[in-house]
Amino acid sequence: MRELKKRCLGRTGLMVTELGLGGFQFTGEFGVPRSTAMDIMDLAFSNGINFVDSAPMYGFGEGEELVGRGTEKACGEIYVSSKVGWLDRTIVRSLGDEAYQDEASIRRVVEHGMRLLGRSYLDILMIHEPEWKQWGLDPDTGNGVVLETLEKLKREGVIGAIGIGGGHLDVMTRLVETDRIDVLLTFMHYDLAVQDAKERLLPAAKKHDVGVILGGPFRQGALAVKQQERIEEMRRTGEYPWGFNDDVVQKIDQIYRLSDETEIPLAEMGIRFLLSDPQVSTVIPGPRKVEELMANLAAARKGPLPQEILDWIHSL
Repeated sequence: MRELKKRCLGRTGLMVTELGLGGFQFTGEFGVPRSTAMDIMDLAFSNGINFVDSAPMYGFGEGEELVGRGTEKACGEIYVSSKVGWLDRTIVRSLGDEAYQDEASIRRVVEHGMRLLGRSYLDILMIHEPEWKQWGLDPDTGNGVVLETLEKLKREGVIGAIGIGGGHLDVMTRLVETDRIDVLLTFMHYDLAVQDAKERLLPAAKKHDVGVILGGPFRQGALAVKQQERIEEMRRTGEYPWGFNDDVVQKIDQIYRLSDETEIPLAEMGIRFLLSDPQVSTVIPGPRKVEELMANLAAARKGPLPQEILDWIHSL
């Protein structure tokens, strides 16, 4: 069984482990005890993981604080990315939507987050949900207060790379095409059941040497463990949560059968499928339990899926 490999995060030059940590679910919002969050990070970093992603809105700041505590204890260099956005869940929420167009407010959120993270320098800072109209961001030029503020922070040596994190493929693609973005994080657009990020977003990222981070690889848990009852309920009622529709549900049915036939656990298949794409720099599941992290590590160490299984998945 191989060790975790490192991949270059696009033009940032950072060599990140192909399995990282998503910090969205570390907090009390998801009922995760603080001790469990610390145990997850301790195990991750002791097993070589060197990349973790967080954001101010994760647990209203608790996510960044926990990541700060976890990385402080780690041996070796840990790369950290965070974001600015969802300002109604941050220290500038009293300003309402005006904060999105105010450089001082954006800087205040960033500085507060860095203090929680225990960092004077942030490897990556992303615009969280860049399609939100509150930003007033022109996706064809990148012009807008938030990107201009991040570029100033980069010139000042406060941050190393500028990223975008969200699920709106068109806006993400157009921003990548401006050549002002170093890293992208997308979710719900590249997993076992859906790969529409490969249509325009990933080709644009390749053209501009933008690093690719994949979050949410398990599609709200439906691709982590088999949830036949949940899937049947969607089909029966015709009521689909965000990220699901009839076509997605049909593909998930086939993925479940493939997992049974190959005897490859569903979550393992999902991670190994994504790591089969050399353009993907790192995949960042958000484990809530130590056991989930251990399974993710074991899956990543097995490497990419065999070509015949990849071909079958791509044929769906």
